[in-house]
Amino acid sequence: MTDDDDDLMARLRAAADRVDPPPGPVVEAARAALSTRRLDAELAQLVADSDLVGAGVVRAGDDEPRLLVFEVGDVLLELQVEHVRGQVEVRGLVTGAGGSAVVESGAGPREAPIDEDGWFTAAGLSGGPLRVRLRAPDGTAVVTGWVSV
Repeated sequence: MTDDDDDLMARLRAAADRVDPPPGPVVEAARAALSTRRLDAELAQLVADSDLVGAGVVRAGDDEPRLLVFEVGDVLLELQVEHVRGQVEVRGLVTGAGGSAVVESGAGPREAPIDEDGWFTAAGLSGGPLRVRLRAPDGTAVVTGWVSV
């Protein structure tokens, strides 16, 4: 492509964004799909979800916190997901990992330091798909599956 072609493509993209921008959920789903290309991490399995009760699925009220537990090897991650004034807040307790947790959502990645007791908090997130990335002490990357919040 020439510089003229690049300029034309940039102007066409800008016009399309003004006239017919993609819906927010489509953008969030695209970001989630593209981020799965990094397969260099251990996948933490969802072992408990407060939205799943017994043999059926029961949704708690939107004002009730959702509790999720993920596990892989020696790493355990407990998450409390809460809707606060139209945004999502995540509070996590980690054992077997430290440093920072990276909470990925439609709003992009948010780094949250893990304190000496294993706690971290990420607030002001958008609803939709969400996952968490951690690093185990041996350097192994750990990532949860995507959950819809």
